[in-house]
Amino acid sequence: MKQPEKAPWYYLLLLILAGESVFILPFVLQRVFRPTVLKVFELDNVSLGLCFSVYGFVALVSYVLGGPLADKYQPRKLIAIALWMTAMGGLVFATFPNYFTLQVLYGFWGFTTIFLFWSPMIKATRVWGGINSQGRAFGFLDGGRGLVGALFGTLGVVVFSYFMSADLE
Repeated sequence: MKQPEKAPWYYLLLLILAGESVFILPFVLQRVFRPTVLKVFELDNVSLGLCFSVYGFVALVSYVLGGPLADKYQPRKLIAIALWMTAMGGLVFATFPNYFTLQVLYGFWGFTTIFLFWSPMIKATRVWGGINSQGRAFGFLDGGRGLVGALFGTLGVVVFSYFMSADLE
């Protein structure tokens, strides 16, 4: 029996980039710039933690429901929709919304990043790995996401420090 043709490497590279990029708005910004986010949105750690709790609750439900969705539709379409919808949430985030809107936004991000994105990303990685390279595919995905996350964080700090005024207060 002939093996199906293996997808090119750049497919996995795109999955790695998307796999970390989708989490920049809900997690990376707050992790790298926590004091700034707390001050700008007039939050304390508990309030931000409650936003993450809303995300977590929606994500928990989304994990269960996202798998069947990924089986029914092409991963590339679901991933594209998830990235666009997450980015639209970023437009709301950029308006410095009030606390209630921020909680709704975190719930929305829980839906877009997990229900629409996570299962299709896992499925696409499994398909890319084929029968014989599952471990390699998921190893590259996870290691690559970590590397991309570190690079995004570093780039964010560099850009932030460039535009920061001399008055650090």
